[in-house]
Amino acid sequence: MELIEKTIGQCLHEQALQNQGKTALEMEGLCWTFGQMDRITDRYMLQMSRLGIRHGIHVGIWCVNSANWVFTFLALVKMGAVPVLINTCYKQEEIKGILNYADVEVLYYGDGYKTINYEEIVNEIRKDTPNVRLFIHLDEHDTAVSDESLTSEERAEVRQIQEKVVSGDIACMIFTSGTTSLPKGVLLSHYNLVNNSRAMVEAMHWETGDRMCITVPMFHCFGITAGIVSCVQGGISMYLLPYFKTKKVWEAVTDAKCTILNGVPSMFLAMIRKPEFAHLCGVNLKSGIIAGSPVTPEAFQEICARFPGMHLQPSYGQTEASPCVTIADWDASIDLKTISAGRAVEHVEVRIADPETGEIPDISQAGEIQVRGYNVMVGYYKLPKATEKAFTMDGWLKTGDIGKLDEQGNLFVTGRLKEMIIRAGENIAPQEIEQVIRQLPWVADVKVIGVPSEVMQEEIAACVIPKPGCSADEGGLKNYVRQRLAHYKVPAYVIEMKAFPLNASGKIHLKVLKEIVMKSIK
Repeated sequence: MELIEKTIGQCLHEQALQNQGKTALEMEGLCWTFGQMDRITDRYMLQMSRLGIRHGIHVGIWCVNSANWVFTFLALVKMGAVPVLINTCYKQEEIKGILNYADVEVLYYGDGYKTINYEEIVNEIRKDTPNVRLFIHLDEHDTAVSDESLTSEERAEVRQIQEKVVSGDIACMIFTSGTTSLPKGVLLSHYNLVNNSRAMVEAMHWETGDRMCITVPMFHCFGITAGIVSCVQGGISMYLLPYFKTKKVWEAVTDAKCTILNGVPSMFLAMIRKPEFAHLCGVNLKSGIIAGSPVTPEAFQEICARFPGMHLQPSYGQTEASPCVTIADWDASIDLKTISAGRAVEHVEVRIADPETGEIPDISQAGEIQVRGYNVMVGYYKLPKATEKAFTMDGWLKTGDIGKLDEQGNLFVTGRLKEMIIRAGENIAPQEIEQVIRQLPWVADVKVIGVPSEVMQEEIAACVIPKPGCSADEGGLKNYVRQRLAHYKVPAYVIEMKAFPLNASGKIHLKVLKEIVMKSIK
């Protein structure tokens, strides 16, 4: 694979010329061809231009997966604006903080996730987000009108707008929790995303005859690169679901005959372990990427058994790497795929380094996974110190994950340096939850950790030391967090403690604490 200097908009236009009448997107009984997608996004782009949206302006998208989400994203990247992709689970304080930090000037919003009413939240946050000059509901776009052919004058305007966009421009801002309370905005370029998606299409043998079920959230890098941009690159049809729901995914696999299914381990485990779907088998599936969090060898083999004939390929990555770093070889044995995340994709380097000294250990020794290549982020938005800290002196991205390489270059991920919790593919910063819990009047101290979970990979446990004369109020704590943070950040367990176990340096001994919590849960 040769690296190319193209924008996402250029790739879409090329695909529209090559596969004008081929289905590009299906959702809820409606479908659009690549030709229609190109024309609709040109129309959107002209509407946006009339609203004063220009090259480099930050524009938020806050909605569950939808056709208008895809069209809005593609229109923005075509004109060189920067889509700021916002987690659909965020509550009022979280969304307010994101909009202000990311300097969002226009927010496109749509349907909320489950019980979250976005309209109410938008009305509440207007006064506290002074930089946002426009709040626009995604349904205000009319795709029927937008599909009309452009006049010669409009085509000239579209060309003039797009000529300003180059592959090195920022394509989007995606948030990663890291280990601090403030989510960091990862800046990824067209060059990052276009080439990383090409690497995945090539490694996964995806073709124009494939149909991809996209159920992972598109505010995640997984949904953008392995989803939208890969489909644009490969001429692959997108079969879009608003969010993961086991029944709907099984219908996409069996009735809609999707051939590609990407997801996090908890998604696949929910599909195969819910008894009401035990009679179903994914015979139509040809391939898919499983990534986002570790999966045990036993669970991986259990998943593969339910999808005969499917190349389910483990992959390792992170948002800062666009996200794909490694992926299993197409013909790798299932025995190797149960324990390895594959080898580095072309033009990307992986090395293992001692996290303390930076020295490179002998082959097969564990250390921090570090990455260098075209896929590495431009940086964190407005966080120069955090960006500098994320790289070594010689320019390698420090992932914060622990692993080792074998002589063939296969990567084995064995742990992480960071305290980050990964629940159903969502990265969760313990400190963010701790800051909220500490506001409760009866809490003296709190430590939040992740504990193993059969389906979700990890669940959240809040270890709480109450103030003298007080006791832990589990229901009150959960409700307090639920009102302030996204639902996936609410602790599954609240453990009352008199003191935390400490190591020799006086820090909390996390391994011992986790053992105490696991005994308490059992």
